[in-house]
Amino acid sequence: MDGVTVSEQRRTGINLVTKARVATGYWWRFRARREFDNRSSGSTEALVILAGHKPDLWPWTLPRVARHVPPHVDVCLVTPGVEVPELRQFAARHGWSWLSTTNGHVSLAQNVAIRALPAARFIYKLDEDIFIAEGYFEGLMQGFRRVGLEAEYALGFCSPTLNVNGFSYVDYLRELELTDAWRQRFGPLRRASDGVPAQADGDAAVWLWRHGLPVDDTAARFARRPFGYSIVPHRFSIGAILFERELWEEMRGFRRGWRSPGLGEDEQHVAVSCLSSSRIMAVLHNVYAGHFAFGAQTPVMRTVFGNSLDEF
Repeated sequence: MDGVTVSEQRRTGINLVTKARVATGYWWRFRARREFDNRSSGSTEALVILAGHKPDLWPWTLPRVARHVPPHVDVCLVTPGVEVPELRQFAARHGWSWLSTTNGHVSLAQNVAIRALPAARFIYKLDEDIFIAEGYFEGLMQGFRRVGLEAEYALGFCSPTLNVNGFSYVDYLRELELTDAWRQRFGPLRRASDGVPAQADGDAAVWLWRHGLPVDDTAARFARRPFGYSIVPHRFSIGAILFERELWEEMRGFRRGWRSPGLGEDEQHVAVSCLSSSRIMAVLHNVYAGHFAFGAQTPVMRTVFGNSLDEF
């Protein structure tokens, strides 16, 4: 082309290829065969529950959600890669939407679910292994709005204080006055997304749970705390968060890799997106939820608590 250098032509070509790859990648994040029972009311608040792989916990976690979710919130029970009649029936009994994708990638399933709820401005995301209590949703929303008003930064998402979590376990221990006991048993308090006992050690998960049962009492104790929050400076587990649709749209949906189930790809993408756009990830000090365990901790937790989950 006249007046255009070879390097400029090459750069233009690279840009076109990049745009094509990006466009394909965005399309890939939403491409799925699915079944969808739509019972949405068109609410501006939606709850997306990822489930389908931990049936031993469903009798204890899902009824808690059914008891405590506000009636105006649209709920969608999502089962990536599996069709579980029991969960489909549970959703129907409670007036929830149900969505199952043939592909088991968790980012893909969440993207399809959120796109299927176009009126939802605020999105609660909850994993099947999270134990919530009364006031969870109200507290999370109140905290989200307050952080958004008071923080010096734009907000990415809010999370409750979780017991089994590499960051918020420290706040959990401090509220329950257990920091010295923890140090004696597991060493110094260190916050990290992985590699610390609270995230990787099954015995640590059991210890954290034993000192915070029952869930309802611990949640009530946290609810009595004054409002406050901590800013997470690293990748954070997103098993229980609240975010605005705007964030998800800015991300063009959660990133989907080639391999399923893609565990952790969504939370890494959220963390990178928040940091890149100067948004904070905030953990609320006055909202609590119990996280059963991370993968490596699960066998130990099931051995110890498998027959006594009614204690939770």
